Amino acid sequence: MSDTPITQGTGVQIGFGSFAYTGYVPEDGLQWKKPAGNIEEITDVNGAMATKIIMDPRNEFSMTLIILDAGDVTPPAHGTVLTITSPDGDSVGCMVRDATVTFNRGNSKLALDLVKEDSMTYA
Repeated sequence: MSDTPITQGTGVQIGFGSFAYTGYVPEDGLQWKKPAGNIEEITDVNGAMATKIIMDPRNEFSMTLIILDAGDVTPPAHGTVLTITSPDGDSVGCMVRDATVTFNRGNSKLALDLVKEDSMTYA
């Protein structure tokens, strides 16, 4: 018998896609945003929208992860580069904007806030 959930009827995305970060497993939420960035709006002489200049497009990831034996209980520092496999299966180098470890009687958890600007390459 398989541990993988089975969908019957209309197909839906199950779980976290291809998300992976070695030593950790997602808890119950993984947020992936593609904010518009900074938008400069330019109007013509009549006030109608003529142009929009979009600057700093990026991907933002936020998640809570359960720390496995292979994971580290020390949160990564701001600016640390982490490589994750995003839900669409791409390997992405991201910069840590915030990280917090919570210790419980049960499992310990790492909350991460990551960013990957389209113009940046993190290695």
